[in-house]
Amino acid sequence: MRLTAVLAVVIAIATAVVVAAPAGASPTKAPSVVKVKALASGLKFDKTRLHAPAGKIKLVFTNLSTLQHNVRIESGENELGGTKTIRKGTATTVVSLKKGSYNFYCSVPGHEDAGMRGTLTVS
Repeated sequence: MRLTAVLAVVIAIATAVVVAAPAGASPTKAPSVVKVKALASGLKFDKTRLHAPAGKIKLVFTNLSTLQHNVRIESGENELGGTKTIRKGTATTVVSLKKGSYNFYCSVPGHEDAGMRGTLTVS
């Protein structure tokens, strides 16, 4: 009988600990997703303005062109991240950004100057 009472107390305490643990833990928030494409013809992205909430942002870049392209993100001249350079396909990257305005562009020589650039607004 005494063992049963002790076991009941141990189970009650263990249950309380298990139930209380998730309440104190903060859930991991999935990154917001932003998509941009390089058009099949010309040196252009399909958008020149992107928007995302502050925090982790998953940038999904689709290159419809046979030319190599990428997407890089910068604040001023400080590069914060970007995708790898690809031909026809999709590349992704995840960056953590605070509220503000950022530039996105293709870093292949000459592409940004030809118009492959835009603004990412994080709010």
